[in-house]
Amino acid sequence: MITIPEVKNLRIKEGSFDFAEKKRCIGIGHIRDERITCAAQRLAEAIREAAGRDLPLVEADGPASCDIFLTVDDRASTAESYTVSVSSQDIRICGRGPAGLFYGVQTLVQMIRQHGSRLPCCDIADEPDFPHRGFYHDVTRGKVPTLSTLKSLVGKLSSYKINQLQLYVEHSFTFKNIPELWRDKDPLTHAEIRELDAWCTMHFIDLAPSLSTFGHLYELLRIGRFERLNELDIAAGALPHNLWDRMAHYTIDVANPDSFFLIKSMLDEFLPLFGSRYCNICCDETFDLGMGKNAGLAAAVGKGRLYVEFVKKIVGVVHEHDKTPMLWGDVMLHYPELLPELPKDLVFLNWGYAADVSGDAARFFARHGARQYVCPGVQGWSRFANDIETASANIRTMVRHGRENRAEGVLDTDWGDCGHVNFLAASYHGMALGAALAWNASSYPDDAGFDSAISLVEWNDPSGRVASLLRELGSLCFYHFGNQYAWAYDIGGAWNREAEVEALDCADLALRHERASAIADALNGMRESGSFAGNGLDLDEFICGSRAVQWTLALLAFKKKREYRQAGCPALYGSAAQLLEEGRMVLREFERLWRKRNKESELRNVSDTFGKIFERIGKFDG
Repeated sequence: MITIPEVKNLRIKEGSFDFAEKKRCIGIGHIRDERITCAAQRLAEAIREAAGRDLPLVEADGPASCDIFLTVDDRASTAESYTVSVSSQDIRICGRGPAGLFYGVQTLVQMIRQHGSRLPCCDIADEPDFPHRGFYHDVTRGKVPTLSTLKSLVGKLSSYKINQLQLYVEHSFTFKNIPELWRDKDPLTHAEIRELDAWCTMHFIDLAPSLSTFGHLYELLRIGRFERLNELDIAAGALPHNLWDRMAHYTIDVANPDSFFLIKSMLDEFLPLFGSRYCNICCDETFDLGMGKNAGLAAAVGKGRLYVEFVKKIVGVVHEHDKTPMLWGDVMLHYPELLPELPKDLVFLNWGYAADVSGDAARFFARHGARQYVCPGVQGWSRFANDIETASANIRTMVRHGRENRAEGVLDTDWGDCGHVNFLAASYHGMALGAALAWNASSYPDDAGFDSAISLVEWNDPSGRVASLLRELGSLCFYHFGNQYAWAYDIGGAWNREAEVEALDCADLALRHERASAIADALNGMRESGSFAGNGLDLDEFICGSRAVQWTLALLAFKKKREYRQAGCPALYGSAAQLLEEGRMVLREFERLWRKRNKESELRNVSDTFGKIFERIGKFDG
């Protein structure tokens, strides 16, 4: 029996429970909880879809008159443990508290979708390893999902027993007093956040606010009336829009009192919309701190002192709203002597995205008695196809570091660097792996086993082919959209990887292009044959991603041959005109798919970048 997360204790017994023989009901044992009623309704839908049986929901004193009986040991408990007992006569699910019962229902739903009308008799006892199991989704760097998309995501997260969601916000919210911040960006509204918060509550998910309050304030500090609050003494609004600068610069001037009052006003408007007792103030990558207006002050007291004093002010605002502060932990790693000055309730979000990420940071926070989550990543940012190989190793390693260093949670991150070209469905693999290991850290020890499981559970593919194709696809091309952006606009920095392009082996590049083409054809064949049984939009995103990877590899071959004059490199398309036409086809499909799940938001940044790439390709035609 395959479930995600994998249950901890499973005993298979003789016999089976056959829905074809059952005609009674789903009984709920006097639980006055709308969330359980809704979960039971979803269970009934799963039974109807997989087994063709309509079982009504009733309130029941006990299991005697029910085919399925749902109950809790302690209605006031917040425990998430549960048991499931399947016999030939009935199914009983008991949660230690309402959340446990909810998760027991999720397990039964997965069993029904896998086995159909006949379930194997079994006993299950299950509970999580980490109390906090989260997913972090970027809604700032390009895509702002529709409310419908976010609600669908919440349903998926809850099915994998994830209990926290954070949405990364810089400028993508309708701040009432800063309309120029979000104008023309299709932000999340007050009403949408309230509705999403209520929806999360129904799914036992904590929607924790996450707002950039220190670094990464590009759009805010380009507004004319706030330019003066930039650490760097520049007329930022007069400079061309630059996605690299948006990632790398724009830290607030901590010495100006107006900086704090601005951030406080934003938090005061934002935080009351959330029922969560947590708030992530971010405060990561403050690259410019002490490098501009406050250089003298930093020399006198140290950058660490500037950082900690401003953080303490922001934390004070969070406390005023009766919430527990969180922040990304990267900066404080450099200032261990200042760690004791920060409040003891502060949760450090310890991020690291390398496949072999070190455990030094996790040990650092544990050694200092600080609260922490470990935060791996799904490795989709700036990519048309997620690097699943790296993500799998990274997630596994970070979860192990968390287990060894008393982390309270796992927060799996999904960023949208450089315009957010990464597709949502491509992140499901890493999202589900993070959820599986946060619940049961000893489960799915090998990637092949998990690929088979996610193919079956998420896309109803018992062959495991979908996930294996996606894994291979994500390993074919290192050159991502940020690299294309840097090339198109002649930008230096970490995104510029042209030296690596020149050094690529042409034969290897041709082989990778051939494999990307074969994967695209295989995925498209699933669509044409109707053999893909999952969400059709997911498959469309996979196909578009594979075509985009294929095109990118052809672009690299073109650049090597035409720009870097490497005569031995083959033209994977016959001419610049063909390369341009293929690129335009990729862009058209990408734009169509963007609009399926997201508001228009900042699609123009991606389209304009493609246009600039096409313009540069055209210069080499003829």
